[in-house]
Amino acid sequence: MISFSAEAGGRLEYRGFSGGMMLHSGWVNGGQMEIGGAMQKMEGLPTGIGGALKVQLGDHLRVGTEGYTSALAYGDFNSSLSVGWGGLLVDWAFVDRSGKTSFFGATVGGGSVKNLTLNTEPADDFVAEEGVSFRRYAVPLITPFVGMEYPLTERINVVVKADCLIPLSDAPDFPLGVRLYVGFMFGH
Repeated sequence: MISFSAEAGGRLEYRGFSGGMMLHSGWVNGGQMEIGGAMQKMEGLPTGIGGALKVQLGDHLRVGTEGYTSALAYGDFNSSLSVGWGGLLVDWAFVDRSGKTSFFGATVGGGSVKNLTLNTEPADDFVAEEGVSFRRYAVPLITPFVGMEYPLTERINVVVKADCLIPLSDAPDFPLGVRLYVGFMFGH
């Protein structure tokens, strides 16, 4: 068994790893987008997919990485925003007698945002549209989360999780809100 010394007399023993995929949706709101004098409300149900890989050290500490992509259609003319993000995660997990695991933690990393805002119905032609804004930028993020894992078998858990992406720099068109995840984690 591999072990790491956390402090004199303490041990963080390797207890295995888990990894899996999750789908998500939720509710986010980015306020009003003004393009050429027209306002478009940025809010709705984002949808996305991603995954995580975690190593368990000791009884409660898990460290690893995760990454996701999320898309939101908004406004009157099908404007769209997508966010791809990932980073290093740390969580603290508690297993009860039934095998159910409760956890909380955070991911620190970054992401890439693409935002296409339309204030008119686009024509199906090859002529440049007026009243269009396209923004693409990188943003550092912290993502606090909380969740539960329910055992299906000895090595497969169903995961339910909630998080909130919080930008660490100025991002006026970044939608804030809660995303809810469901998926599977496979452990070893």
